[in-house]
Amino acid sequence: MPDTDPVLLHVGYHKTATTWMQKHLFLPHHGYRQLLGHQEIFDKIVKPHGLRFDPTPAQDAIAEAKAALTPGEVPVLSSEVLSGHPFQGGHESDVYAERLARIAPKARILISVRDQMRIIPSVYMQYLQRGGTMPFDQFYEGTNRPGYFGFTDEHFEYDVLVAHYQKLFGAENVYVLTQESLQVDMEQAARDLADFMGASLFSGLRPEAKRVHAAGYPEYAAPLLRRANHLQRSTLNPCPIVNLGETPGGVYRLAGGLSRRWPLKSLSGSKRPISAYVAKRFAGRYTAHNERLAELVTHPIDLSGYC
Repeated sequence: MPDTDPVLLHVGYHKTATTWMQKHLFLPHHGYRQLLGHQEIFDKIVKPHGLRFDPTPAQDAIAEAKAALTPGEVPVLSSEVLSGHPFQGGHESDVYAERLARIAPKARILISVRDQMRIIPSVYMQYLQRGGTMPFDQFYEGTNRPGYFGFTDEHFEYDVLVAHYQKLFGAENVYVLTQESLQVDMEQAARDLADFMGASLFSGLRPEAKRVHAAGYPEYAAPLLRRANHLQRSTLNPCPIVNLGETPGGVYRLAGGLSRRWPLKSLSGSKRPISAYVAKRFAGRYTAHNERLAELVTHPIDLSGYC
């Protein structure tokens, strides 16, 4: 990639406003243009077997897409799958980083993060939305079975992945964006990122980009949702014994809707049982890692709420 036209590689993490950035921020009217979609990123970067990976198909696709850029637009590749999948412990996040370094060695990197005590419960709720059936305490146990991967708390040691990208691309080319900064001042957070990328066409967020609609069911619905997943087809349960639809629709949606109604809501006990469990189980787990993260980044970052 030419030094004068660096690509912004946004690699995740999952559940850190990545969908909002893809649908509302990284658009031509904000001075960005996404070169490849999720499927093409997966097919050309993530999916290839390690013994067969070749950077050329991705490089060719990027070069072709860059031909549509208008002067001043920042080319972007954004897909949270590039940081590894949290259901599988984020394994191979280092491999994907190294593949990206072969594809676009002069790229700049965006890594979006979120307080671990909030992202870890959110990951479990996403697991249910994909058809998972394990209760949350079992999900967080992961697995020690040889050859199989599950949840691992190491995946959320942000400093380790940031350091790896800094080694590959240079510390000055790696930007860490907290989801919390978007919540506090979305406009300023977007402007700071534009300054990092030299996005000269960015002149502020459009009003529609600031309308964020939180989706998803409450944590207290989890027992009902995971049981509904036994009754229909999904990504994580493609061959159920009984098939009454497909998650996240059908019975799953019905269970989610019922969970918001009285008396189910009043009988559920804690409104955030998963967050309470995570706060207790992982208390202090990431303190040292977050302190190191604050030392690693080369730009101002507020991690004061991270523990």
